[in-house]
Amino acid sequence: MRALLIVGAAYLCCALAAEPAKKEVVETTQEIKKQDKRGILLGDGGHDFGGFGGGDFGGHGYGEEFGGGGGGGDLGGHHEHVKTVVVEKKVPVPYHVHKHIPYTVEKKVPYEVKVPVPQPYTVERKVPVPVKEYVKVPYLVPQPYEVIKKIPYEVKVPVPRPYEVKINVPHPYTVEKKIPYPVKVPVPEPYIVERKIPVPYKVQIPVPQPYTVEKKVPYEVKVPVDRPYAVHVPKPYTVTVEKHIPVPVDKPVPYEVKVPVDKPYPVEVPKPVPYHVKVPVPQPYTVEKRIPVEVEKPVPYPVKIPVEKPYPVYKEIPVPVEKPVPVPVKIPVHYPVHIPSHHEHSDGGGDFEGSHDHHY
Repeated sequence: MRALLIVGAAYLCCALAAEPAKKEVVETTQEIKKQDKRGILLGDGGHDFGGFGGGDFGGHGYGEEFGGGGGGGDLGGHHEHVKTVVVEKKVPVPYHVHKHIPYTVEKKVPYEVKVPVPQPYTVERKVPVPVKEYVKVPYLVPQPYEVIKKIPYEVKVPVPRPYEVKINVPHPYTVEKKIPYPVKVPVPEPYIVERKIPVPYKVQIPVPQPYTVEKKVPYEVKVPVDRPYAVHVPKPYTVTVEKHIPVPVDKPVPYEVKVPVDKPYPVEVPKPVPYHVKVPVPQPYTVEKRIPVEVEKPVPYPVKIPVEKPYPVYKEIPVPVEKPVPVPVKIPVHYPVHIPSHHEHSDGGGDFEGSHDHHY
């Protein structure tokens, strides 16, 4: 708003300053037009000759006046009359014109925004944790450097063979044997057995007689098409093509490094040594023997179930059901048919045929 007020005040000041200058220019132009253009000196003399009846003749660069009586030819004296004409040239001077251009000013109006905050809400606290960061430090390797090669060799550890292993076993020790025994479950006699017998149930669906059958009949639909119509043609556009520039790459070449090795060097070769192994003598040990035990086995016995006599027997009796059969019903449909007139035949039949080919 302040900017608009400043621009309006500046525009009024320029308008007020330009009004007196315009008035002065208009007054000077009116004075120049009122001046008499007769007798302009062009450098050929200014003689006054008296004419018949005291007329003034001026033109073609001569401002001479012929003076005299009623037919007398007396020449008058030479009177020099000098007229000065001031010509003012208008030089255009540039001046600043303020043009008012309206533009939209967006004003931000603060308004309350409600943000849902869960209660209680979680507060995340950042706890600094020490993290190990590896810094690469250049390490100078002396050339040539020593290479230590590890050669495996046998190390003999004295182990007493055979060695004794002691296992504590109680004598005598208990052996648990599972013997099955009958468990009596109380069963009520007689007990009820529920049996589900399915019964058919008929559902009647009402069908209206007769029912309408809708048949779709195609008819011609004229669609107006603007011809000619604009077709978008894709224009070629610039595509940046990446050009691969060969760059020299240093490729390491392996070379032979000679390691000093003492030749010949001692190598230990294992030699088999005979060793006496004591075989234990078989001793008496306990053997588990399975003994058959009498087990009671339940024997099924007949259970009497009370049945109602006589009991109802349900039998399905077929009932004729009316099945609807569709019958074609002719319904008159009015659709437009184009009949060629006399004018179309006189102009030419090619257009009529072409229009039919287009629509169908």
